[in-house]
Amino acid sequence: MLAVFLLYTSIAGGTPQLRPSQLEGRTAEVTIVGKVLGPVSGDARRAGLRFRLQDVEGDAKSAIRVVYKGSVPDMFRAGRDISLKGRLQGAVFVGAPGTLVTKCPSKYSAKKS
Repeated sequence: MLAVFLLYTSIAGGTPQLRPSQLEGRTAEVTIVGKVLGPVSGDARRAGLRFRLQDVEGDAKSAIRVVYKGSVPDMFRAGRDISLKGRLQGAVFVGAPGTLVTKCPSKYSAKKS
């Protein structure tokens, strides 16, 4: 059953995955992938966790402001790569609750010799 679901979501055109620099003018729900810039402030359960997100391979010029309410992975912090589903509302990306996922950097970095 899981294989059918995965096949369906990949063919049916799930939520588009974009970098912060690609968000301008988008109003539909998307998943953004980027690097968290500090400082991280606020409370994810009340007014929302607030931070900026830039392209993984970009600079701070591509950064957007993010507000997120919901569960926060233990590994979430400034400097970490994340993905988050949500919508751009004005100049702020508002994340959907329960969609914040951190990426493990050790899986993606080259092994040292």
